[in-house]
Amino acid sequence: MSNLDWYRKTTWTDSNKDDFFAHLNRSRNSSRCQYLKIQAIYLFQTRRFKEVSASLVLVNLALDEYPEWHFQAELLGQKAECLNYLGNLDLAEENFIFALNAMRDFPNVQPNVPISFGLFVIEHKIDRLHKEVLQVLDEFNDLEKGIVFPISIYYYFGIKAIIFHREGNLSEAKLLAQIAVTESEKLYSGLSRHPHVGLVNDKEDLFHKELLYIAK
Repeated sequence: MSNLDWYRKTTWTDSNKDDFFAHLNRSRNSSRCQYLKIQAIYLFQTRRFKEVSASLVLVNLALDEYPEWHFQAELLGQKAECLNYLGNLDLAEENFIFALNAMRDFPNVQPNVPISFGLFVIEHKIDRLHKEVLQVLDEFNDLEKGIVFPISIYYYFGIKAIIFHREGNLSEAKLLAQIAVTESEKLYSGLSRHPHVGLVNDKEDLFHKELLYIAK
């Protein structure tokens, strides 16, 4: 294991945990929250119950130990995603709202919380939050700022398309879904050195299938 792998573990055995915290305790205090956040992301991405549960523990530790940290919105969004995976939908919703409020407090830090929140609402068919999702997508819309990857456009228009379709606005939903599907078909990111960064790779999930149906 290289020295850089200690905060990118994808399993969480007792030895993994001991090794992580041994390194963490030797690291600079100013970097510890960042290491907790990165390790939490790697564990969450395994989509395994044990590792996602550990991810939630690390996120809570970061929030408790570093409440003033300016990336709090990202941590709260990660907490919401962990809770969603673990089936605690009420707390997941609550933490998504906390994360969005934190984004307003620190406008220079813009994680993908609005997209994650929108996907959460669509996944669980929470109709009462449709209006709020549309609002935050527009509030934090950065599609006109700098380089925008196809995946960002895909989710921005795709989430809107599904919500409009479920609300009965079929013509607008179809137009937005077609934009999203077009973005999903792009093979080039726009960056010469990183041509495949930010592309839509998962086209087998229910979200994409619903978009294809709406776009017909």
